[in-house]
Amino acid sequence: MRKIIVFFISSVLVLNSFTTTALASSILNKTKIHEITNCESVLNSSFEAYIECLNDQVFTSKHFSKLSKNKKNDIQSLLAIANILSENIEDEFLSKPKAVNIWNKIINYPYKGKIKKQKLQKVLEQTTCQNKKEFESFIKCFSQEFRNFEVYQKSDLLNKRRMETIVSNALFLTKPESKVYAEAKNAHEKGKTYGPSGGFNYFFTYMNLLGTDYYKKVKSNVEWKKVITFIVIAIIVAVLAKGLLKSFSKGSYSSPSGASASSSSGLTTQQAASSAGVKSQPLFMRNMFKYAPSNSVLHKGWFKYGFTKGFW
Repeated sequence: MRKIIVFFISSVLVLNSFTTTALASSILNKTKIHEITNCESVLNSSFEAYIECLNDQVFTSKHFSKLSKNKKNDIQSLLAIANILSENIEDEFLSKPKAVNIWNKIINYPYKGKIKKQKLQKVLEQTTCQNKKEFESFIKCFSQEFRNFEVYQKSDLLNKRRMETIVSNALFLTKPESKVYAEAKNAHEKGKTYGPSGGFNYFFTYMNLLGTDYYKKVKSNVEWKKVITFIVIAIIVAVLAKGLLKSFSKGSYSSPSGASASSSSGLTTQQAASSAGVKSQPLFMRNMFKYAPSNSVLHKGWFKYGFTKGFW
């Protein structure tokens, strides 16, 4: 009997060890990006040469041609992330050493992992960007810190690519005399061009369009929930940075002046809350919407979904 018990315990330990190892597998180990190419040797000396090498060698590699469709998609997403970093160097959003540092962190993140609900205040403690009042300062800060969030680190490569693209597009408005055109998804809505002075307005519009679009896809693929959670975090940090709310935690919400904020449409706080269906929400949600204008992105269905699914 004792031998059976010892064998059982040993089996459990081996299984746990195997599970832990599997979950801890890095992107580098899973994609084998440095095995299917000969580019690693130039990574630290020239990031541009490294990216050029990846672009030249990945798709011509015999190893790549034998991979499954999913593995090929992963490597394509990883290569897209590398090229986004390269473009950020060209646009002077990143220095070369910083880009190399970011890349090394990315390829050593877990291949993917399960994301649990988090306490919102703990998430916000991972960023200092809520103290940046000007859009340029805010988005440059956010572009440096968004990879600290668990939702980024444990997302698969496709979702990492989506998050990198979202932030990179928003960064473009910091270029002198730059203009970005936000095209509405619905035919009855008109697109709008934004300049650097309208950075926050563009950011909220852009995030809302993405959130609305991605929310429709959650039913067919729950992985979209991670991107929605990321967008919710970005909006919360931006709301705090712009000073639309003084505090933003599930236990307490307050407006900049300490008084209820009226909406731009002229609705009272109670009317705005009622029209958004907030009364059916938990107390912490009702407190949050109490200070949000009725036309705020905080009232959108996709935002409420991402907020309630991602945080407690």
